Amino acid sequence: VYLENPIVSAQNLLKLISNFSKVSGYKINVQKSQAFLYTNNRQTESQIMSELPFTIASKRIKYLGIQLTRDVKDLFKENYKPLLKEIREDTNKLKNIPCSWVGR
Repeated sequence: VYLENPIVSAQNLLKLISNFSKVSGYKINVQKSQAFLYTNNRQTESQIMSELPFTIASKRIKYLGIQLTRDVKDLFKENYKPLLKEIREDTNKLKNIPCSWVGR
């Protein structure tokens, strides 16, 4: 969930989650849930942290397999480099298989 004005929206989000829990019978596990704040304002951040029962991720959070970082410049380092390394390792494994190119 993306909140544009988290100081005001945080309480509304918690009410919405509570209403959803009552209607559906499901509960949000706040110990496993995390929030990720895109703000450089320490005062705003501490205010939001006091209102939300979730753990606040400090530097990055994994969302749908992608590492989201506070700084856009870190996205390449956190996502592309590990992916490239994994692809290289996989292709190196294929080199050692005694099989024709058609069989690969």
